[in-house]
Amino acid sequence: MRGTVNKYIRLSLIGVLFTGTVGTASLGVHSLKAYASDEFIAAGHSSPSSMTLFSQPPWPPNVTADDEANTIIGANEKMEYSTDEGLNWTAYDPLCPPVFCGDLTVQVRIAGDSVNYIPAGFIKTLTFTADTPDV
Repeated sequence: MRGTVNKYIRLSLIGVLFTGTVGTASLGVHSLKAYASDEFIAAGHSSPSSMTLFSQPPWPPNVTADDEANTIIGANEKMEYSTDEGLNWTAYDPLCPPVFCGDLTVQVRIAGDSVNYIPAGFIKTLTFTADTPDV
């Protein structure tokens, strides 16, 4: 995709990082050339500039809590979880899935990919409750 911007540029993205003269920009895993005309001021430049475009975070994963088995249903190796309100994240390992016992809130998201400029995904919150003993 190649074109010239005459007056305005409208982006529906998370952010744009300008890096200098004409070059290649990355949008997720896709590449494109970005140009700016003399009428477009980009980060203090009035000449063509290269840009790195950051894509929107992935949507929340389609996962659910299996409160009886104390596991997450639908999680895979591209996801990570947090049990401390997002302060720390642990990669989900499908070969050794975590068990969530007790009253616990677990946040799950698709992990970010800094190589392809993909931020971590939006969060899905799951709730686990303490098991009640059989009577």
